[in-house]
Amino acid sequence: MPQTPTIYLDNASTSFPKAPGVADAVADAIRSIGASPGRGSSGAHARAAEIVETLRLQLARLLGSTEPQRVLLGSSATEAMNTAILGVLSPPGRTGPRPRVVASALEHNAAARPLARLSKAGLIELDIVPPGPEGVIDAQRFIERIDGRTTLAILTCASNAFGTLQPVGEVGRAIRERGLPTLLLADAAQTAGLLPIEVEASCIDLCAFGSHKALRGPPGVGVLYAGPRAFDAGADPEAQPLQPLIAGGTGGVSGDDELPRLLPERFEPGTRNLPAMAGLLEALGHLSPDSIDHERALIERARERLEAVPGLRLYAPQDPALSVGVLSITLDGWNPSDLAGVLDASFGIVARAGLHCAPWAHAAMGTAELGGALRISPGPETTEHEIDACCRAIAEIAGS
Repeated sequence: MPQTPTIYLDNASTSFPKAPGVADAVADAIRSIGASPGRGSSGAHARAAEIVETLRLQLARLLGSTEPQRVLLGSSATEAMNTAILGVLSPPGRTGPRPRVVASALEHNAAARPLARLSKAGLIELDIVPPGPEGVIDAQRFIERIDGRTTLAILTCASNAFGTLQPVGEVGRAIRERGLPTLLLADAAQTAGLLPIEVEASCIDLCAFGSHKALRGPPGVGVLYAGPRAFDAGADPEAQPLQPLIAGGTGGVSGDDELPRLLPERFEPGTRNLPAMAGLLEALGHLSPDSIDHERALIERARERLEAVPGLRLYAPQDPALSVGVLSITLDGWNPSDLAGVLDASFGIVARAGLHCAPWAHAAMGTAELGGALRISPGPETTEHEIDACCRAIAEIAGS
């Protein structure tokens, strides 16, 4: 094991360290509350419910939504993405024409795998739009692929593999301006907590993210925003585009064998992960608007130091404002996983190598055949000294 302190540069996977107070909030929910929200009327149950509903309200503000009941809480971003995709395209009992889907080639497997499963089964028509050479989807090209037959368009807010920001708002507004029935699903896993999402202003119908990346909360909470076009609270719930995938206890109207008709209860059966929600609520109080500038500055610093390393290629746009705090690299003669292994074993540096659960993206950028890439992703507590140490280590490996 290395004697040097660990340098953690894998915040795009999960943030570390967590925000101050998160661990205490998780522990307090376990030690001091115990009760499950919506499952009783005691003081402990009321405290549990207060945590959940305060969290829901704060997440609505984070999303730029004026309707907190549209913030649906689950277990992970992957679950939220699957609920959005399968709940729109293949809910139980739905029949009719085969839905058409337009998705970017930058999507995470949380979108790619359910889409591939539906496509292979002949249940959807899937159109995958590749990015340009810098890893950015051309908005006009994407919009042109959407027509009146398109049920769902899926576009990540930022590539988890390459960090590049995508034109979600431009696509959303174009769909509305053209009067298309297409719902827009945005994967905000890499931007929630770093950049404004603004679901209403950007005309986003469905938006998913988790608790453990830039929000700096614990894992265990997934968020799905369901806009009015996805679920009209004033109409027949069974006729809505978005349908729940699972049924079960919700704590209320237990005598009815159907799910509740209203949001959010209709999409939240089962016992909620109160400790994780308490941790996320605490983390939201520590978000800083300066984090994105700090991380971009560190990535630019790394870029400047790595550009001269022989055999090294950088995968990032020239303009730092077009990306979140992610820098992916490849090094001639090195499999990215081997490179990550040496960084860890010899230098105490933690970075993520491989396909980053985004094989479509790596295929589009030409890195899949190389075994993917090594991804460096600093966080709000990463220092310039740590970035410099990482760059020196990579240069030393390249010269060995």
